[in-house]
Amino acid sequence: MMMVLRKLLLVLAIGLGVVSGLVWGRSRAQVDWQRARVVCIQSDDWGLCGFLPDSTALVGLDRQALSPGDFPEVYWNSTLEDSAMVADLVAVLAEHRGRDRLPVVFQANYIMASQGYTAQPDSGQDHWTKYVLPQVPPAYERRGLWTAVDAGIQAGVWQPELHGHWHYDPLIRQAAAVDNPVVAFSSSHQIILFPESEYAWELGPWRDPAILDAELDLSLSAFEDLFGNPVHSIIAPDYIWNDSHEKRWLSRGLTVIQGQREQRFARHRGMLGRVHKVAHRIWTRSTRLDRTYLDRNCLFEPVQHQDPQATTRDAIATTEAAWNRGEPVVLEAHRINFAHLDSTIHALGRQEFDHLLDSLDAGEPLYLADGELAGLTRRGTSWAVRGDQVVVRNLCRTRRIVVVPEDALSVLARRMGQKSWSQGSMAVALGPGESQVLGLSDFVGPGPLN
Repeated sequence: MMMVLRKLLLVLAIGLGVVSGLVWGRSRAQVDWQRARVVCIQSDDWGLCGFLPDSTALVGLDRQALSPGDFPEVYWNSTLEDSAMVADLVAVLAEHRGRDRLPVVFQANYIMASQGYTAQPDSGQDHWTKYVLPQVPPAYERRGLWTAVDAGIQAGVWQPELHGHWHYDPLIRQAAAVDNPVVAFSSSHQIILFPESEYAWELGPWRDPAILDAELDLSLSAFEDLFGNPVHSIIAPDYIWNDSHEKRWLSRGLTVIQGQREQRFARHRGMLGRVHKVAHRIWTRSTRLDRTYLDRNCLFEPVQHQDPQATTRDAIATTEAAWNRGEPVVLEAHRINFAHLDSTIHALGRQEFDHLLDSLDAGEPLYLADGELAGLTRRGTSWAVRGDQVVVRNLCRTRRIVVVPEDALSVLARRMGQKSWSQGSMAVALGPGESQVLGLSDFVGPGPLN
């Protein structure tokens, strides 16, 4: 009887969401997604100083005593990327082109902060040091890393976005080091795992809102200082967030939210959690017109599976199915596929990624980042700064004006070696289905482009 009641509640919740979508839903899509054949590649965990700094970190440590939670075995040698890993991936991206002849753009979602730990046995006062990118704990120093990242940005293939501040609650880690000698030992070797770290969510409901405000503001400012452009899109660590976090993001102008289909709610689990998740997702899509949710509908994680080639084939098939349904493809590929302490692992990830892109290239897709996909979803038009160019698109069925904001042109000016841009926003008129690739000189003049 209880099972029947639960199923009935699920049906009622979904039905309510569908009705709300019919009443308050968005208008018909202005883009023919089946024809557009869009691919957006999102990759989490870049900049995360963990799990291990190097291959010696686990020597003398009983890793089972850390009891961090469940995750694939390959993550036990996850590490902060180095310059060679980034450069090798950038080279793969640059070899592949969409039907607009632009190279693949790869969206790397960054964690901005980390902790260093030093035990002080004489004083009994352990010392924790906070680092904000580009600064990292000494064991995670990667010479030339940010030069390689900047080269990828300048080439138009590397698009940084925001993943989070810590990826975990730092106070829980600190408390664990006090209570558990194994954690103190592992922390002194810059290992970020600790008992039940799987549940020490950065955006857990217990965390102080004022602290979260400060961490977000610091992340945003550090991000812009490091990468030279503001954040356009965000994905919560561990897919844990709620409405209060979305309000915080919106108050800072972050209106593009990744991964809602994977969203988890800390206070709702089991059948009730599933009912809440489905109803919440339908309701928010229908009523929250001030933000754009981008769902990940394609999974590419070859190094986490025994048959990497099958993973690649599955991703190809999933992409074709999404295109046939008239959906843009948002492909998930975590950093672990491209950065690992075992070089054979990230070489395998790049190889399978290369094979995947070979297949996708044959379908003549458009490779986009979140900002572009969100603009097309909202308006049917988009702009994006790619290296030293601006790409403007109109995928509508009618002629449109695309306004490139002053902030974007300021970013472009700085990349071209100029200190500022003082001519304001500029407008570009595009015919149906038209795209243009423009340099800064194309925007200099007495008025907007036509």
